[in-house]
Amino acid sequence: MSDVFAVAKLLMDNAVKNYGQEVDIIACSGSYARGEARDDSDLDIFYIPADGKNPPIGRTFLLDGLLFDFWAIDWNTMEGFASGRIRGWAFAPALVHHAKILYARSDDEAARLEGLKKQILDLQKPKARPQMIRRALGNFNSIVAHVANLRLAVDDGNLTDIRYAGWKVVQSTWECLALANQVFFDRGLAKGLSESAKFRDKPAGLDHLIQTITTSPDPSQIIRASELLATNMRQVLRRVQKSIPSNTTVSKQFQQVYPEMRDKVGKLLAACERGDSVAAHAEALLLQHDVTLTLNQTTEGVGHSDFNLYSELAAMFREFQFPDLIKFASSSLEELGEQAKLFDERFRCFLSEQSVDLCELKTLDELGQSLQRVQSHHAADN
Repeated sequence: MSDVFAVAKLLMDNAVKNYGQEVDIIACSGSYARGEARDDSDLDIFYIPADGKNPPIGRTFLLDGLLFDFWAIDWNTMEGFASGRIRGWAFAPALVHHAKILYARSDDEAARLEGLKKQILDLQKPKARPQMIRRALGNFNSIVAHVANLRLAVDDGNLTDIRYAGWKVVQSTWECLALANQVFFDRGLAKGLSESAKFRDKPAGLDHLIQTITTSPDPSQIIRASELLATNMRQVLRRVQKSIPSNTTVSKQFQQVYPEMRDKVGKLLAACERGDSVAAHAEALLLQHDVTLTLNQTTEGVGHSDFNLYSELAAMFREFQFPDLIKFASSSLEELGEQAKLFDERFRCFLSEQSVDLCELKTLDELGQSLQRVQSHHAADN
């Protein structure tokens, strides 16, 4: 059995001797970096080239039957791993978090890597919870897409496609859970699946559903389990979504918003007048969507239009009795236009009641005075 550290030293010495000024960091990751290596563990050793450099020192090879992987990871990719924007949050941060420096060109490069490790820790703190939950909500769409692919595969009866799509459902769910729980795993998915206890919030029957999806020979069982997993996952996300309080107010959220909304009303009315029903319906939906989501953000901390059903976002919209333009989009254009005018009237009243400036100016003098007031307030605040 080869001495893995002797191999690592040979690779590192060759890199430093011939390309020392082009390599910022050489480090190991994986089981050796974590102190969990067995006799048959391979050695993952990587290097970070200096910005703009690409030294030809990367090697992947088998020595005495053992895998050695000496690969380049540039700083942008390392930053993507640390945030989970590249290869996902569930596993990629572990490579950065556990990286053990074997060589650093200078203290600055070592500090740069330590800074990425700190970013990972920061993303696990309570302050980052709203951000991570938003990412989890956005990731739910991938679960839905893979369930849809699984349905197609089941309809075709191709067991390989069924297995593949089922695993994609599991992978997407795991990523969603990792984000929502602000945890990542040190090992890959195959081993990480045994560590579901790390999730505080998780779907009912998670382990059983995953086992069914990945091992059942019955396509009907696989699709049922996948759909149930997606449904249960959505319930988890709705629960954690509601746990985040809003940190804004109506007056702050709607500051300088009315001019844009009035412009949207104008475009809606113009589409109605020229008889363009598709454009009118689109303008109605966009207008109502923007106002609804902005209102929602004053009551819930992480409203998400690509995750939520409209009704889950619209509590304040209904409370203030704004006309439902989306519903009236099925009516005549004349009726839709009248409702748009009513919407504008009520929206103006609402903002005035909340002491929100409508930002309506008539002359350049008024604009100048407005700019001066803003400057004065800024100076006073500072």
